[in-house]
Amino acid sequence: MALGTWDDFTSTWGFNDGGSIERRDYEARALIVTELNDTTGVKAARIRAVEYDRPGMHNACLILVLPNPNGKSDPELLTAWRAGNLETVELPESVLNLTDEIIAEAYEGDVHDTRSD
Repeated sequence: MALGTWDDFTSTWGFNDGGSIERRDYEARALIVTELNDTTGVKAARIRAVEYDRPGMHNACLILVLPNPNGKSDPELLTAWRAGNLETVELPESVLNLTDEIIAEAYEGDVHDTRSD
């Protein structure tokens, strides 16, 4: 029952190629996405973390980080990404440095504060 890592949530091969995903990973992912999107660094970069349930084999519990300069909804972003109109982007370094803490708190169900970075 190890905690997922940022690499698990962002790689097709995460969570042992999807073989070790548990319900709690999906629950944690929802909290992680909410927390990331509330950070000043994500808002300032005009990007958005989006939950994505990858179909087929491999890891189905993914987080996509997509550019969002026009404030589109998650379904709109996913549609554009699936159509090849958007490419995933990296989190800003200031936010990437917080992911381990955000993930640990999400698995504890303890994510609730808005971060300034």
